[in-house]
Parts: sequence; C-alpha cells; structure tokens
Amino acid sequence: MAGATNMRKVGDMAKKKTKIGKKTAKKGKKRSLGKGAKAFLAFLGLGVATILLYLGVNQLTNALNEAKVVQVSPDLEFGAPGDAPGQLREPWGIATDAQDNFYVTDFNSHRVQKFNPKGEPILSIGKDGKDPGEFNQPSGIFVDSLGNIFVNDTFNHRVEKFDSAGKLLKVWTHDFFGPRGIAGDGKNRIYVVDTGNHKIKAFDSDGNFLREWGGFGTGDGKFREPVGATVDDDGNLYVADSDNNRIQKFDSNGKFLNSFKVSTWRGKNEETPYLAYSQGNLYATNASAHSVLRFEPSGKLTAIYRRKEKEGFYVATGIAVDHQGHVYVVERGAGKVARFPIPPVSPAK
Repeated sequence: MAGATNMRKVGDMAKKKTKIGKKTAKKGKKRSLGKGAKAFLAFLGLGVATILLYLGVNQLTNALNEAKVVQVSPDLEFGAPGDAPGQLREPWGIATDAQDNFYVTDFNSHRVQKFNPKGEPILSIGKDGKDPGEFNQPSGIFVDSLGNIFVNDTFNHRVEKFDSAGKLLKVWTHDFFGPRGIAGDGKNRIYVVDTGNHKIKAFDSDGNFLREWGGFGTGDGKFREPVGATVDDDGNLYVADSDNNRIQKFDSNGKFLNSFKVSTWRGKNEETPYLAYSQGNLYATNASAHSVLRFEPSGKLTAIYRRKEKEGFYVATGIAVDHQGHVYVVERGAGKVARFPIPPVSPAK
C-alpha cells in the first residue's frame, strides 16, 4: 500500500512538473513574441519617421524652389507646327552665332533652320536621309566663332559640320550611339555627348579624336542618359546627366571637378535637358516643370523662369543666350521658340 501511495505521489509530482514546464514554455513563447513585436514596432516606427522626414524635406525643397520662381513674358516667338519654311515639327536644339542669328534643329523634319534675330527663316539645311548632308532626327547643335555649324545627326549616329552658308564640310563618327548634346570651347575643342554610350567624346574642329570619358554609372564622372552640354568662360564643361538628376562639371581634359543635384528633374522619360552658359550663369531646361533653371557655377539655384501667361514652357528642350542677354527656349511640344529678357532684379533667395 505504502509503495502504491508513493508511486501515486511520484506520478502527481511528475504531472505537476509537466504542467510547470508547459507554463514556463508558454511564458517563454510570450516573451519571445513580445520581443519580436517590439522589434517590428520599432522598425515600423523608423520607417514611418523616414517617410515623414522624406516628405518634410521634399516639402521644404519645393517651398524653397517656389520662392525662386520668376514669371516672364516672351518678347518674341517664332515657329509653328509644320514643315514649311519657318515652321518646326518637334524642334530640339538651338544655337546662336556672332550676329545673333539662330539655328534650330528640326527633329522630325530632319533639317536645321537658320533664323535672323527677328525670328525670320533665312536658311534651311538638310533633309531626311543617310547620305552626307542629310539627317535622321538631328538634335544638339553648336556654332563656333567662325560660323561653322556642328550638328548631332542623332540616329545616323554621327556629327556633321557645315559652314555658315550650309555647305557640308565634314562628317565624322566614333562609334556614336544616338548623340544628343554638343558644345565647343572656342579653342578648337568640340565635345559630343554620346548619349547611348553614356560618354563624352572630345574632338578638334576637324573631327580628329582627342579623348573620351564616362561610361554607365552613378559615380563621379559616370553617366546615365547624358543630354545637353555647355562650356563656361574658363573652358570647363557642364553636362546634363539626366537620369542621375544632376549636372556634372569637368575641366577641358575630362577631369571631374564637381557635380550638383537638380531636384526638379524627373529622369530621362520626362526630361530632355539642355544647357547654356552666359555671364557667369548656367541655364538648364526642365521639361517636366515647364521651366528654365538658372544656377551659379557652384550649383546654387538662383531662379526658376516660367511663362506668365501660360503654365510654363511647353516641353522646354533646347536653350541658348544671345549677346543681348535674351534667353531662347525651344518649346518642343508647341513647335516654337520663345525669347525672354533676363529680369534685371534677382529673385528672393
């Protein structure tokens, strides 16, 4: 009997230990779940805080940008959709010569048109085709001090050089893939923005190759869909690195100097940014914001120009500045070019 009683006691103690073990395991599970929940909540809180911070920074950036908006009214417009002389069917790039004549690449009419300072057409160069002197959707354009015209023949993947009367002088390629931008420094150097290859290629004015740099990437000196380019008074080259939402600056040998973000650019699907430099200011088109941006060479944004009587410039693409301080903007979506004088008073910083 005593043995049986003892056996029952042992059994009861074993059951109690089992129950205690189960309770302890449950408590352990609860503690474990509690820690996991806390970690999740902490992670969620960090995510929310990051989103709020991002939105706050964006709102602040937008507010600062809006404070720099200057409404302008064009004092000259020329062009209209079409293929007749003076009409433009998707104009793209623009450049000026020493006499303030203007040359506009007509992307979908496959030609270059020359206009006098009054906006009157005086010359047409090229037609659709692959032969020398013909074009397949020309884009970037540059005119040197001698009046020579350099045109990116984009989808013939080459550069064509003409004299001021439209006579073909030279055609060259260097494994280009859809070149979009072109600029010169006045010292016999021509820079071609080889958009499809994400590179800059430098030549002399006769098309002899000098050097190249870049390649696809996000680091300094790398590009993603570069488009426009311009040169400052010191011979430094600025490049619109559109899909990296920045402008990069290089010396004449291709050495990277610095870069700065363009917060209002929206990437290659919405932007075709071209650049111009004049009197210490850098200008860039901003198609998605219907604007023209003005920067100091350091990258400080000093003004955002928009048309007063409309909702800004209609798909702003090419840009140039004449010797009188007028800014010419190619409104690709309207088939026009609009000119406005730079306001003499700087906007509030």
